[in-house]
Amino acid sequence: MKEIIAIIRNECLELTKKSLDAIGVKGVTFTSVIGRGKQGGTICSPDPEGTLRRDVCVHIMHQRGLIDNPEDPKYHIPVEKEFELGFLPKKMLMIVAEDTEVPLIVRTIIQINKSEHQGDGRIFICPIADDIRIRTGERGTKALL
Repeated sequence: MKEIIAIIRNECLELTKKSLDAIGVKGVTFTSVIGRGKQGGTICSPDPEGTLRRDVCVHIMHQRGLIDNPEDPKYHIPVEKEFELGFLPKKMLMIVAEDTEVPLIVRTIIQINKSEHQGDGRIFICPIADDIRIRTGERGTKALL
C-alpha cells in the first residue's frame, strides 16, 4: 500500500475530484493548506496579459480582507510587476491505494493539474505499513475496499 499526497492549485480541485472518481478512486481526503515551493511564494506569469498573476494576487488579497471588491478596475496589477506573497493557498489531497493503482492515480493527478507554470504542485508517494478500519477492525487490503 502507498499513500499519495498531492498539493495542487485551488482552481483544479473540482476537476481533480471528478477525474479521480471517474477512475474509481473513492477514498480521498482534501484539506486547505498554505505553503510555498521553489518559487518562494512569488507569483509571476509567462502569460503576456498577466492574468494568472493578477487573478491569484487579487483573490488572495480578497481572502485576507484587504480588498472588498476584486472586480474593481483599480486592482488591475501591471504585468511587469512580480509579487512576493510568502505563502500561497493550495489544496492537499491524500489517498491510500494498492501499489498497482498508484501509477494511474498519479498520471490522472498530473494530467489535470499540469499547466506548465510555476506552482502546479507536488506529489509525494509514501509507503503505508498498515491500514485499520476502526468500525470493523479489518486490516490491510481488506480495510481499503
